[in-house]
Amino acid sequence: MPFPGNVRVVLVQPEYPGNVGSTARAMQTMGLADLVLVDPACDPRADEALALAHSAAKIVRDLRIVATLGEALADTAFSVGTTRRTRRLGYPIFTPEQAADQVRRRGAASPMAIVFGRESSGLDNPELALCSIHSTIPCATENHSLNLAQAVQIYCYALYQASLNVEEHAYRWQPATHVELERFYIHLQQTLVRLRMKPATTMESYVARFRRVLSRASLETRDLNLLHKLLAKIDEATRARDPKSQRQNPSG
Repeated sequence: MPFPGNVRVVLVQPEYPGNVGSTARAMQTMGLADLVLVDPACDPRADEALALAHSAAKIVRDLRIVATLGEALADTAFSVGTTRRTRRLGYPIFTPEQAADQVRRRGAASPMAIVFGRESSGLDNPELALCSIHSTIPCATENHSLNLAQAVQIYCYALYQASLNVEEHAYRWQPATHVELERFYIHLQQTLVRLRMKPATTMESYVARFRRVLSRASLETRDLNLLHKLLAKIDEATRARDPKSQRQNPSG
């Protein structure tokens, strides 16, 4: 589907059906239709949602409900986690316009996602870690907090504006999916444990630093395959040096 129609809006545990309906209306005005809710805390198809959706009621009726954010992102190649707070890991924070441009540059052939958190507390750190990049809406006051549907409208508008000047590229990217990326990070953590790495905090935080580096790269499936082969060689060399490992894996 042509950009920005390939961009999915993901709402994590939305608390008010009115925001679901207003989100659908914001999406339709800018050419988006794929709405996914993660474990909603309200009835997303309540009368209030359908009333505020107006002519976008079909998006409300067709929305999908999933149990986890990982499930919502499973087939996506790139995702933007929205937040109004800076985090200690120091991820780069992009404006809606910058984030929309990055989504556009990833291509229109694969599903992409913009992820929004709860009205009361936003996205937590583990949820943001699942997203490729992070974005916030600059505001004039420090204690800012936009209504959820208002925030969705700003990002949908930025996506549509980015689509007005889409450049044709000769190379057809085949970006890695969320599932493929998560499989690589699991392999990376296993290899780091096998190497007996001793991070200053936790292994999860250590792997999060690799996420920070790699999330800025446009990794394709073949890139991840290459990295898997590198980790496999490291695993092989580690087992060869470890007599205990050889006893446990005589065929390895």
